[in-house]
Amino acid sequence: MTVKIAVISDLHFGFGRNTERAEDCWEAAEEAFEKAKDCDMIILPGDIFDEKIPRPEDWAKAMKLLSKIKVPVVAIHGTHERRGRGLINCVEGLEHAGFLKHLHCEHVVYEIKGKKIAVHGMSGVPEAYAKEVLQQWNPKPVEGAFNIFMLHQSIHPYIYNPIEPPSLRLEDLPEGFDLYISGHIHWREKTQIRGKPFIIPGSLIPTQINKTEAKYPKGFFVVELNENVEIKFVELENQRKVFYKEFKVNNENPSEILERIEEYLDGIEEDKKPLVRIKVTGRIEKGTSLDLSYIREKYKDKLLLSLSVRVEEEEIENKIKLLRSMRESKESVEEMGMKILRENLKELNLSKVYEEIFDFLVEGNVDGALVHLLSEREEKEEEEEEKVKVLDREEFERELFEEEEETKPKKTNLLAWAGVEND
Repeated sequence: MTVKIAVISDLHFGFGRNTERAEDCWEAAEEAFEKAKDCDMIILPGDIFDEKIPRPEDWAKAMKLLSKIKVPVVAIHGTHERRGRGLINCVEGLEHAGFLKHLHCEHVVYEIKGKKIAVHGMSGVPEAYAKEVLQQWNPKPVEGAFNIFMLHQSIHPYIYNPIEPPSLRLEDLPEGFDLYISGHIHWREKTQIRGKPFIIPGSLIPTQINKTEAKYPKGFFVVELNENVEIKFVELENQRKVFYKEFKVNNENPSEILERIEEYLDGIEEDKKPLVRIKVTGRIEKGTSLDLSYIREKYKDKLLLSLSVRVEEEEIENKIKLLRSMRESKESVEEMGMKILRENLKELNLSKVYEEIFDFLVEGNVDGALVHLLSEREEKEEEEEEKVKVLDREEFERELFEEEEETKPKKTNLLAWAGVEND
């Protein structure tokens, strides 16, 4: 007889609280459990909850859903549920209430339809210690059983957060198991380790709007055990669609960019308000700025929008070109510093003093550099004052005020370009 096991990961109960997405996690879980009702076992590889200490409302909803399941449920806790040593986490709480079996560096054996199923689980631990914890546990397959090994970690090359690199690689996983499962990663994967299947179901809902989330629909795996092992992905039907679009611009006018974005957004038609991420990168027309607040307001009733703008004006692009040219010419750090300083002092009409200023900065004498700059600037102002004596007093004060406002930010930029922080 065929034994069917549903593997449903990263449900994130409680995600999106107080937002339009507050019900997404519950609707996804309800659909997944309904689609898995003909399975003989359900495995939950971590992050059942989105918070370490869930609200009472989330506890109640979770227990109501789990109470409908009439087959064994085996779970590990994930990174969102992990607590300090000696403290009960929320997945352990569900175990004490009789809703599931929680595992951490241990295993449990069930006999289902005449087949022995051994599930070995290592709950989520800090990435830096994952390999050490696994080696200390050193799990071994149960003889005569179909052995499943599950954990909740990044495993190279499947990395959830590059800031926290994994200590585990696929080859570090223990030998002799029939099926390997990992939670934590939010997109689905299916590959092999030593000829045995390794699956990542991915999260049941999108918690981040990125290119990967837009590529893979959400759902869960069903593992069928008979003479062979068959693994099928069951896609959720009632999920929010995710759209990701990057607009690369090159010296474009903001109005043209907005027109392109509107054309793309107008083409999205979904019954359930979709998640849309718009990313604008590149260089916009000199002297302009890009404001997407109009886009956000126009589509707020149609889309759940996330907007990201990383654009550069022509002036910044010229700075980057200068740096690249200096890098290619293999100039010394001192030569590069002097060239950068000279270019910026030209903008202030103070290029004659760049060597003196650079010497002050190399010696760490920021105050000396600032005093020298101010002194030179005062001399320039006196020269300008002589030139404008023919102007009436009101016109003169206006021009001087404008000069002050234009010069102040440039002086600050000078110190920034020199790599000096002035307290």
